[in-house]
Amino acid sequence: MLIRSVIAASLVAAGIAAVPSSAYAATAAYSPERVCGKGFHRVKDGHRAMRTRGGAVFGHVYLMYNKRSGKNCVAAIKTAYTGTRTVTGAYLEVKGGGRSEDAQRYKYYAETGHIDGAWKCVKYEGWTRDPDNRVTAWGGRKSWGNCDG
Repeated sequence: MLIRSVIAASLVAAGIAAVPSSAYAATAAYSPERVCGKGFHRVKDGHRAMRTRGGAVFGHVYLMYNKRSGKNCVAAIKTAYTGTRTVTGAYLEVKGGGRSEDAQRYKYYAETGHIDGAWKCVKYEGWTRDPDNRVTAWGGRKSWGNCDG
């Protein structure tokens, strides 16, 4: 207890607060479950970081599934430039079925529509750019997967 008090007092004296940034707090408010809606859950092999060519992570893309409705959804959630409108997109393709894409200037995330994907293979991807539209971060799976319900 004494050690924690000394550390806390030292941080206060140094002017350092142990409070998360507002950008982090805003991003943390958006989970893929919240973005896609009630009943959607993360699927196996359904998460990728959205990385630039240099390896910087600008966000994460999630493939989601609702067992009750048999529908898929993709959420691309930004972790860089949150609160700033940047081109952000999400894409979902169902083998032998439909496609959905959403790409606009968003502050926090992009989300595809809900597409029937029960017992069908899917591809998914998400991307976001810096405010100057010079650097793109991409993540996803270009091959078919998640084929068994």
